[in-house]
Amino acid sequence: MLTVGIELGNPGFAEGTVAHPNGFSVDMGRALARRLGLRERYTAYPFGRLFLPGAKPYDVAFEFVTILPSRKRLVDFSIPYFAARQAVLVSRGTPAPTSLAALRKLQVCGKEATTGLAFIENKLRPDTLVLEYPSAPEALHALSKGICDGFVFDLPALMAAKRAHPSLYGAVAGQFGPTEHYGAVLPKGSALRPRVNAALRSIVGSGIPTQLGRKHFGSQQTVPVLH
Repeated sequence: MLTVGIELGNPGFAEGTVAHPNGFSVDMGRALARRLGLRERYTAYPFGRLFLPGAKPYDVAFEFVTILPSRKRLVDFSIPYFAARQAVLVSRGTPAPTSLAALRKLQVCGKEATTGLAFIENKLRPDTLVLEYPSAPEALHALSKGICDGFVFDLPALMAAKRAHPSLYGAVAGQFGPTEHYGAVLPKGSALRPRVNAALRSIVGSGIPTQLGRKHFGSQQTVPVLH
């Protein structure tokens, strides 16, 4: 049995319940388990706790985690299996910004402990106070109510949110920043890492992540790049 960590409530990545989850991360966990000759089960684990010390309740976690040197000190990563950039989804009635300078003037929000929030604070540096939320559903709720004008988060998740509830939000206005590579997270020193990497090489080589990305998110190339 392979225990797969997921964070529920992230559009397109992991939604539903632990007993009956669905999304890109769920399908990746299932594909990995099959390559390893195992059955899979899922456990809900908050993204913000992935990098805290201590025992973990999963063998591997698929939580759209960007591979960063600072994070490698705390957990082990698999090889990259998917890539995306940061993007902004705007609220209804908010004109879509056509540049980062225009985005900087909006009331933006982000999710704690993410590269999206880091981009806001270190690169974008908006004119107003940044609103920080512990989860994507809370940030999306604030966006739907007009509490913030734009939610900066992973492009695939924003595309999935807009596709699922087109009347709640404005446009996925643009993508920006460097291309980020996602890796599966394993507890530090995990003996499974070589087998997981071998299985993921086969999965990536078969084009499965690309197929799952189109299924759950759509084409990222349709979203303009903001400079």
